[in-house]
This record gives sequence, C-alpha cells and structure tokens, in this order.
Amino acid sequence: MSIVSRRGLLVGTAAGLGAPLIRPAAAQSRELQLAGATYDLREPILREFMRVSGARVRPWTNPSTQARLDRVRAAQVDIITTDAPFSQYGVSEQLTQPIDISRLKNWSHQHMLFREGRATPTAPIGLGANPGTMMWADDAKTKVVFSPAFFQMDSIGYNERHIQTENNELSWGELFNPRWRGKVALYAIDWLGMLDAAIGMKAMGIFNPVDPTNLTNAEVDTVTDFLKEKKKEGHFRALWRTYGELVNLMASEEVWIADAWWPVVIDVAAKGIPMRYAVAKEGYRAWCNGYAISANCRNIDLAYDYLNFWLDGFPGAEQGKIGYYSTSDTYKQYMAPDLQNSLYGGVGRDGGSFDDRAARIYVWNTRPRNLPYYTEKWNEFLAA
Repeated sequence: MSIVSRRGLLVGTAAGLGAPLIRPAAAQSRELQLAGATYDLREPILREFMRVSGARVRPWTNPSTQARLDRVRAAQVDIITTDAPFSQYGVSEQLTQPIDISRLKNWSHQHMLFREGRATPTAPIGLGANPGTMMWADDAKTKVVFSPAFFQMDSIGYNERHIQTENNELSWGELFNPRWRGKVALYAIDWLGMLDAAIGMKAMGIFNPVDPTNLTNAEVDTVTDFLKEKKKEGHFRALWRTYGELVNLMASEEVWIADAWWPVVIDVAAKGIPMRYAVAKEGYRAWCNGYAISANCRNIDLAYDYLNFWLDGFPGAEQGKIGYYSTSDTYKQYMAPDLQNSLYGGVGRDGGSFDDRAARIYVWNTRPRNLPYYTEKWNEFLAA
C-alpha cells in the first residue's frame, strides 16, 4: 500500500495549487472559490471535479479551520473545508448556511457513525463534537451544518523497542507514565493538548471531568496545574506542532511515545524504527472533515455539485491513499483491492479493521465553549 504523508502533502501540493486550475474558456462562467487545506484540495481530486463538472476552481489553502471560515468575512468564498467542531461556529457567525440533505444524492450511503452518532447500535456515543449528534441544523434532520466527507481515529504512537504492550493496547494515561519521562511528545494545540491531557488524567484515575471535551474553567485549571508540574519534572521532550517535527523526533528516538497521527507512525516505521500505533484502551479520539457552503456563495447549484462529488466515491478513494477513511461507502469502485484490505479490512495494519476502530470511538475533537480560557491557560503552561 502506498501512503503519502501529511508532510509530503504540505511540501508538494501547496505549490501546485497556488495558482488557479484553469479550464477552457467555455467553462469560465462556472467557478468555485474553495477555502481548504493541502490534504484535501489535492490536484487529482480537483482535476477530476473539473473534468466531470466542466467548472473551474480557485483553491485557497490554510491549515487553520478558523482562518478558512474567517476568510468569508473579507473575501469571496463558496465552499469551506471545515471540521465538526467548527461547523456550528460557522453557522452561528453567519459565515456558512445550512445544507439541504435532499440535494445530496448519496446521503443514504453515509456510514451509520454519521447518520446515527455511533457505528453500531451497541457502540458508545462518542463524546464531544460527534457529527452524528451535532451536525443537524433542524429538529427534523433535513439540514446539516456541514457535509461530512473524510475522517480518522487517532491514538498513541510508541516505540516498541522501549515500550512493551499486551496485544498492542495502551491507555491514554501512558502518555504521562513517569517511566517515559523525557521521551514524551504532546500536541501543542491548546484545545487538543488539553483534551489528550484530560482523557489521560481520567484514565489514570486522578481526574474525573464531567465531559473531557468541554472542560469547565475550574477543570481547565486542574489540567493546567498537572501539565505545569509534568513540565517542571522534565516529562516532555517536546510539544510538537508539525507533522515533520514529530516524524523527526520519533525517527531519532528522542521521543518514544506521543499522541500521534497514524501516517506519522508509518513514516517513522519506514525508516527502520520499530514504531507501532496502539489500540487505545479507553477508545479513540476521532475527527471528521467535510464541506460547508459559505453565506456569500455565488453559485449554490455548483456548490451542491461539489458536495455531491465528494460523496460519489472518487475523492474518498483518493483520500484513502493518504490514510483517511471515507464517510460514505461509495469509494469501493475506485479503490484498489489491496488498499481496501489494508485500510478498511485491517490486513497488516495496527488497530485492526475499520469496523473495529469505528466501534471504539471515545471522544471527538471538539472546539470548547470556553476556548479563549483554554488558550489563556495553555499559554500559561507554555510559559511556565
């Protein structure tokens, strides 16, 4: 199976999409302004959309979902790549508009995880910005705040030369095990670093938040004090910010364990380092990206064409090549059998099959209600 790293995308794709992708003159009247990221506004996907739609696209990329949404305030944007945590924010700020699911022809092919909030009737309802419970714009469930397109379930990457497990299972609390002092990396985004710390502390039995994805101010204080103490002890080798940074830290074995993205572990293992991706004992931290229609969209019909394209299968199969799951099952006709067997079937892949992983989601990445307080206390931790 060929996997393209997020680092490779950031280095290679951004330059290729810096200029408009032009179609013949006859298509000039049909155009979409896209605000997205380098990992989804990829040339194979955009060129295929232009081929099947006869339209032109102008992609603008930024790694920050906040920045992509805020671009609507100052520039023409038609479609925004957003995630579940920020999709409600977009509607509340009148930057995006509700999407009528009756206009999404393959909506019925969306996985039960997104239509019902859990992968099976007996699976837990993941806490936080669970798309299946928070994407609806009306009680009748006829409109959504964004159309889910691709997602992943994140866990812990570890060096099995130094850290042994039973059946490749690790608790989130293992990130804070004193045995690994000086060999730990934690993601340096305020609300995500706080979330990983909160679920780790809960797993250790030293913290019992009402909801780890939406901490109260007092709970944020508790997590901050814990992190400051760990930092004082020299527990963290690094607070990682970029894909390439974590790859380098783990490949040099300066870091043995981290809250890592799955492709990071693949990249490091390819360098001969015995890196594994753990089955998260308490469950996975999931995230989901998709598409919102901006409030100032100039061509609603073409915007729906773009959303439908993402549910038609080709983009889902392309995203599978870089390790992401499609939210709908239409990818199969476009994906090579060996990739299906690995990515979805779990053949030779840490964590097992897609079905196993999807049924073990514990929390979803979530934009906390009191995000400014998270940021304030996180900066206090960084400065300690």
